[in-house]
Amino acid sequence: MERYEIRVVGQVGVRRAHSLGCEELRLLPDGGSLMVFTAVDQAALYGLLTRLRDAGLGLESVERAPATRPDALGGAE
Repeated sequence: MERYEIRVVGQVGVRRAHSLGCEELRLLPDGGSLMVFTAVDQAALYGLLTRLRDAGLGLESVERAPATRPDALGGAE
């Protein structure tokens, strides 16, 4: 699974973001919103982008979110 940071035009409310499956939401000082989603594959990503379009959200950018290591405990390796 891949995590994606999707930047959209305008401030998205928490309820709306949740209804779209957003895992994290950051409201940006320039008036945009950064939404974080997980997609299992390319088809799921396209489906997500379609939902955002259907919700009337203007797309600014899509980027893979930085990878996190679930096994990282903060200790020495």
